[in-house]
Amino acid sequence: MKKLVLFAALISLAATSFAYNPPAGGQLLNNLTSPFQLSSASSAAGGGIFSAQPGSICFNPALTAFEDRPQIDLGVTALVGSGAAFETGIVIPMNMFVITGLVQGVSSNVKEMDLGNSISVRGGLSKEVTENISVGANVYGGYLFSDGGDWSCGAEIGALWRMEKLGFMKDFRIGASLLGLGKQIGGTKHGLEQNDREKYWDDLGFVKYFVWPFNAIYDMENLIDHFDGDNNSDEFPGFLTIRTGGAFTVFETDSMKGGVSADFTLVHAYLPIFDFGYQMTIKDSFYLRASYTLDINELSKESITHTSPAIGFGYKLTLDTGKSGFMKDKGWDKSDLTVSTAYQNLYEDIHAISAGANFKFGQPDEEAPSIQIWGN
Repeated sequence: MKKLVLFAALISLAATSFAYNPPAGGQLLNNLTSPFQLSSASSAAGGGIFSAQPGSICFNPALTAFEDRPQIDLGVTALVGSGAAFETGIVIPMNMFVITGLVQGVSSNVKEMDLGNSISVRGGLSKEVTENISVGANVYGGYLFSDGGDWSCGAEIGALWRMEKLGFMKDFRIGASLLGLGKQIGGTKHGLEQNDREKYWDDLGFVKYFVWPFNAIYDMENLIDHFDGDNNSDEFPGFLTIRTGGAFTVFETDSMKGGVSADFTLVHAYLPIFDFGYQMTIKDSFYLRASYTLDINELSKESITHTSPAIGFGYKLTLDTGKSGFMKDKGWDKSDLTVSTAYQNLYEDIHAISAGANFKFGQPDEEAPSIQIWGN
């Protein structure tokens, strides 16, 4: 009896996984807005070589807690064959918390990746609890301007644990987050199962109308349900998304450093996605990032051509910004500007080409705090 119940539960789970029907790329919505996002492997642990930018809070709200410098981030992506995307964000370290703000916009209205025209806003607070542990939380809201309109509103929480070394792994980190705790946007016309109407019609077959009349009626009703409505896609990204990830440095020399990351995500708490990333830096100036996403739900749909790996490059410049005035008064004599670009082939004829810039005020604080006992 127990085996029968377990078998029935597995069958039910499999059927439900095929029923979830977001648009193609629905789980990649937050990846498309900047080169860092596109090639970061959506790492909940901060990537192979730890880095936290405003967009990082989309994957784990706790990642920005270790940032001790204000930063401004800008990104724009041309979705060739589909549309465009952009983001702008800011990180502000405070005494008690690190405040992060992020605005993202995506426009894609082709049936191969029908994400619609949307804009979203996130605000996050993160805190370094100890030198090894940080926590964070976001609130978010958004609006879908196309396909009759829709809205999103919710919260996200996350935590990060890091160690200087664990065995052969340096800067070892584990991150975990709960995302999409609220209402997500949805209602675009083309979901995973509806982006190839001609193929669906061909698969239907006219012979069924003569040999199997009852099946023909059933199939015709399904066809009408799929393509005659205005709201055919499910909400995206998925509600109650559980993300866990690990990352560490693989090698480090005087001039080079490389690291890897791997994430396991459950959309709706049961649909698996795997993310893998590799990052390398040369003399802490030139950056290489590569990532690959394996979305099991998309792989199960015959009408989808899965995405290819993403690759990104970046270069960091140190600028003299504090010769006089406000910047010098703040101790920001020198600041870092990192310019980046990334590319990914999405869904056969859609190509993401992204460029962006991240400006960090001042230089990292590497001095230990000075402690003075009163009266001495």
